[in-house]
Amino acid sequence: MLASVRKGMKSLPSHEMPSDDFVAVIRRDAPDAGEFLWMEDDRTYCSAIVREGLARIECRFLPESRPRKGVLKVTTGEPYQEEPGEQPSLFVFLAVVEGAHGPYGYKGAMPEAAGPVHDAVVTFASGRKLGLLSYEKHSRRISGTEICSADGVVCFPAYYPNR
Repeated sequence: MLASVRKGMKSLPSHEMPSDDFVAVIRRDAPDAGEFLWMEDDRTYCSAIVREGLARIECRFLPESRPRKGVLKVTTGEPYQEEPGEQPSLFVFLAVVEGAHGPYGYKGAMPEAAGPVHDAVVTFASGRKLGLLSYEKHSRRISGTEICSADGVVCFPAYYPNR
């Protein structure tokens, strides 16, 4: 899967992908599906969502101020469709949070049309830690759902981005 991400990076010539040791694998699914994230520096992150060997890659800046306590970024759901021309059947979300407060999960019961929350932690040489999360939903109609850290320090609306 990392090979498909490296191939896709050619479309972003102003960004470089680090060696495999510095790429956080948030989730790996068979066959050829998963989410990856890496930090170019303490404010710039790049993410890759891989499905069927094809990678969607984007690099963005983290905000200077936090929109919610501990939450740096929640993306809009990347839509995936099973067949060309059909309505998307899957939306993949990524979140970047300050600190190592995981594991993360849904507050209350997991919504019926949602997938589990996957998380990983990256630690910088300075000691700063960021939590990286990926989760998905299979319906446009899930609302009012929050994702929280196990220690309850960080909670945020799962499907309302701050892109």
